[in-house]
Amino acid sequence: MKLNIYFLSLFLLSLVLVSCEDDGYEDYEDEKTRVQPLSGEWWIVGYAPDGTPAFDGDYNLWSTYNTAQNNDSLWIDDHGSFFELKSKVLANVDALTFAGAPDSPELYTEGTVTVTNGRILPGQGRSAVNNTAVDSIYFEAEFDWDPGVIYTFGGHERTGFLEDEDPHL
Repeated sequence: MKLNIYFLSLFLLSLVLVSCEDDGYEDYEDEKTRVQPLSGEWWIVGYAPDGTPAFDGDYNLWSTYNTAQNNDSLWIDDHGSFFELKSKVLANVDALTFAGAPDSPELYTEGTVTVTNGRILPGQGRSAVNNTAVDSIYFEAEFDWDPGVIYTFGGHERTGFLEDEDPHL
């Protein structure tokens, strides 16, 4: 029995020593994407031209994130909810602005959309419930299904706090 404990202890010690050896790999460094300052999750409301929530809408969760090319392109995506908007826009990272080309492909409806005047305003938003200072987002869009009508979109960054989830107007 003592011999078994001795060999087990020796085995465990050897595992510890082997696991502490340099494996030849360098430490992982978290690299940011090119459009990271504009990326995030947002609670956004779409507004009709008269300033009322479009189609009696409310806050919806949207995302902005990098494209696979990791260049100055940014996806703006409402995950198929409400406005059904997923389109690439060109970001100016230094100015924290974005806009799409006229009649850019919209992937959910297979139509087109023109996104203009997009901007991120650091620290200028407030979470709906907790009143926490967060970034704000704003942009305008014209859809092929309602030509000539410019919808405005505004909202604030998602905090991740449970009490700030699912805000309402």
